[in-house]
Formats: sequence, structure tokens, C-alpha cells
Amino acid sequence: GQLKCKCEDLQNKGKEITSNIKDATADFYKSISPKLKKLGKMGEKEYKLFMKGAAENYTKTKKISGDAAKNLIKDAEQSWKHFSSHLGK
Repeated sequence: GQLKCKCEDLQNKGKEITSNIKDATADFYKSISPKLKKLGKMGEKEYKLFMKGAAENYTKTKKISGDAAKNLIKDAEQSWKHFSSHLGK
């Protein structure tokens, strides 16, 4: 009945939010990639500082807030292992 409908609505909303977060993260990496290439070689510490600042600016520009913003910033800082091979270190 009604309870089942509400649960399905919540599940759909959760999927929509997750999809939006994934889209925002993908868009962020797409927008930051050319800047990373220009910077060239950098260490992990510099990378994390750069990515934190870039992610914070991105979330402000795109009006992303709350947990979505925190997650995007955290993911950006933790992406060193993935991107380090492309940064010449």
C-alpha cells in the first residue's frame, strides 16, 4: 500500500542523489584535468592541497553543499594514487 510507495520513492530519491553526486564528481575531474596537466610534476602534499582548493571552489561555483560537497572534497584529496602516475612522480 502507501508504505511500499513511500519506500520506493525514498529509494528512487536515493538513487537520484547518488547519481547526481557521481555526475558532479565526474564533471569536477573533467574540469580539473587540464589544470593538472599544466602543473606537471608535483608531490602528494602539493596535490592534496591543490585538489582540496579546487574541489572547494568547484562546490561553491556549482552550489553543491552539505554531505555532497564534503564527499567530493574528500574524494578529490584521496585521488592521489589514481592520478600520481599521470603527474610524473
